[in-house]
Amino acid sequence: MARLKQKPDKVFIGVAWPYVNGNLHIGHLAGYLLPADISARFHKLMGRKVLMVSGSDCFGTPITIEADKRHVSPKVIVDEYHTKDIDLLTNILGLSYDLYTKTDHPNHILVVQNIFLKLLEKDYIFANTSEQYYSTSEEKFLPDRYVIGVCGFCGFKDSRSDQCDNCGKLLSQNDLIDPHSSLSNEPVILKETEHYFLDWAKIQPELEKYVKTSSPNWKDWVAMETKGWLKEGLRPRAITRDMDWGVPLPKDQIPAEKLIKQIGNKRLYVWFDAVIGYLSASILWAEENKKKWEDFWYGDNVKHYYFMGKDNLIFHTLFWPGKLMIYDDKLHIPDVVSINMFLNLEGKQFSKSRGVVIDTKKIVEDFGNDAVRFYLTLIMPETKDSSFSWSDFEVKNNSILVANLGNFIHRTLSIAYSADADIKQISTLKIDKEVQKHIKETFKLSIQHLENCEFRFYLDDIVKLSAFGNKFFDDKKVWELKKTDTQGFYDALNQLLHIIVNLGYLMQPLVPEASSRLLEALNLDQSIETTTAVWKKKSASISPTTDLKKQPMLLFKKIDLQDH
Repeated sequence: MARLKQKPDKVFIGVAWPYVNGNLHIGHLAGYLLPADISARFHKLMGRKVLMVSGSDCFGTPITIEADKRHVSPKVIVDEYHTKDIDLLTNILGLSYDLYTKTDHPNHILVVQNIFLKLLEKDYIFANTSEQYYSTSEEKFLPDRYVIGVCGFCGFKDSRSDQCDNCGKLLSQNDLIDPHSSLSNEPVILKETEHYFLDWAKIQPELEKYVKTSSPNWKDWVAMETKGWLKEGLRPRAITRDMDWGVPLPKDQIPAEKLIKQIGNKRLYVWFDAVIGYLSASILWAEENKKKWEDFWYGDNVKHYYFMGKDNLIFHTLFWPGKLMIYDDKLHIPDVVSINMFLNLEGKQFSKSRGVVIDTKKIVEDFGNDAVRFYLTLIMPETKDSSFSWSDFEVKNNSILVANLGNFIHRTLSIAYSADADIKQISTLKIDKEVQKHIKETFKLSIQHLENCEFRFYLDDIVKLSAFGNKFFDDKKVWELKKTDTQGFYDALNQLLHIIVNLGYLMQPLVPEASSRLLEALNLDQSIETTTAVWKKKSASISPTTDLKKQPMLLFKKIDLQDH
């Protein structure tokens, strides 16, 4: 992965749109929600204007499947889980969204239809017949997720007909063996129907140029997989389906010669409409806040980051930039596509039906946001699948977050408090060159790692600085200096307090609640102007107003799973 050199004035952050067919689990949090939030907080600390948007994907067939199971309309499912998701993401997790909307919003539907019409006008969309799965027993065409079978590539037995959950391959009808309805379990047949297709082969030359230029900013495995798709050759893909839940086609605005048969029974396919939400949400945000969405979509002083799981890779490295290029070639296309692998639970894939789940709301209520953010960043599946383990969560929280970071801060502040240390005298002392070097180097590495979405490395940067502080405390034998050498004690405290103050600012994107409590306890300024100055200068200092008079609190709590 190449190092990003551009330092933008504005940053757009697009976060994957989760289906609203069930509660969000911690795999979503580790995969794309937490990385996006850490990134947004970091860019704001660097003084950049940030727009972070996402919302509920309302039109995927997982929603209609859930609605069928419960014998209600898809709208009921959407409204139920969208409300729950907003509460979880904003009120409980405190994520940094500027707008969290949904794809059944009239604004989104209008933007999607406008893009469809423009691509149709430019002849990138064409009408053609294709065979689609049809259930003779149910007497209707079935959406892709209503048809399951054996993947012709990897042999996975419960593959969806459009994409295999096991190997990630996009499937055509001939790639699925023994297709049958997930509703009736009856075999299905292929029946001819007319649809609109997007001509990806026509766009491939421009996409190859884009990938060549942008992929050095991606993870190696993301670039490799994307190039693999291009090597195989992109093919036209249907962008409509025979169904009644989805973005309707703007049939009154389509020229008569381009209308397809039974257009009233067709809807735009979810993979066409969902990614357009990044643009439609930006437009809606601007309307609601009297801002200019164009500031984040045009010009050279903008950088675009996208966060998602690996099952959304192709839609963001090829399909979304491709649509932007042919709709309006002046629109900004993705710079950094930060894609994570999957998080499993104790080695097993998350599955609501099999009971392999962790309720995100409950784990945060039980252990706190900071403990969850810390551990999920520690095991974040950045380059390979990783696994959440309850025992490891307990061990890592207690041995790293509490025993290293929390212990260093608490024992330093406790010894200063017990000695009634004179902060005015301490703040006049000089900081050691070695300590200053460690602090600045930690900021430098943290900035580098955060710019490149290397969040596990960023966490490690913080832990290493804390470990350096702990070693300094032990090497200086501060507890003995307190008794025998006031000047030496104050000099050591000066170094240790500088490390703590800088840790307070460095922790802001990772564990914002603990960071805020620490900085507030020390009477340190948390305004955006001050924090930006600290991050740009790569260091902060103590002052005569730094508060050492409060009884030190424990920033982090030990976890004992037997209590839960």
